[in-house]
Amino acid sequence: MKEYHKIQYYNKGIMGSPIIAFDKLDGSNIRVEWSKKRAFYKYGTRTQMLDKTNTVFGPAIDIFKEKYFDKLHEFFSTVPSYRNCQTILAYFEYLGLNSFAGFHEETDKMDLILIDVWKHKKGWVEPRDFVKQFTEFGIPEVIYRGNLNQEFIQDVKNNIYNLKEGVVAKGIQDTKRVDRKVWMVKIKTSDWHKRLKEKCGENALLEDLEGDLSILK
Repeated sequence: MKEYHKIQYYNKGIMGSPIIAFDKLDGSNIRVEWSKKRAFYKYGTRTQMLDKTNTVFGPAIDIFKEKYFDKLHEFFSTVPSYRNCQTILAYFEYLGLNSFAGFHEETDKMDLILIDVWKHKKGWVEPRDFVKQFTEFGIPEVIYRGNLNQEFIQDVKNNIYNLKEGVVAKGIQDTKRVDRKVWMVKIKTSDWHKRLKEKCGENALLEDLEGDLSILK
């Protein structure tokens, strides 16, 4: 069951590239695997398999079944570009109103939002197709379409879009490797980094930044 990758921060090498930037939801990753014969039959967090006995993330299974199971199964089973895939993985963000940096409040009403789809031997669904095909199921808001540039990066940092965490910017590159055709980078607001430092300390901030303090500038 393919784990959702760790999204890196933006870098100078991709400046000027066309992107679609999505609201980066501040929650925890949940993955669900589909096959034509068994429908949705495997569940996991980012790193572990998941069932309902998990007191923190187990409730995500029932939310998925109520909100997504039937509609996504019908879509994957009938749309030509999906129905012949051996397996498909759908990735979600699990979050509540007060979720922050992987922490969740027990009293929050939790939700599950579809953030990505992976097709066996074909890779990530391209950003434009993802928006076109899955918006009706409930996906993160599209914040920006255009080229990745310093003005947009600074606008995200300054939080002119009123974001909780930041954005995930997705683009396309010409390659035969299915795992690299769609690339993704993150940009976070200065507000979020400040709250992370206040709640979790300097070490948590450095870990999130992976040592690249230039991102704060």
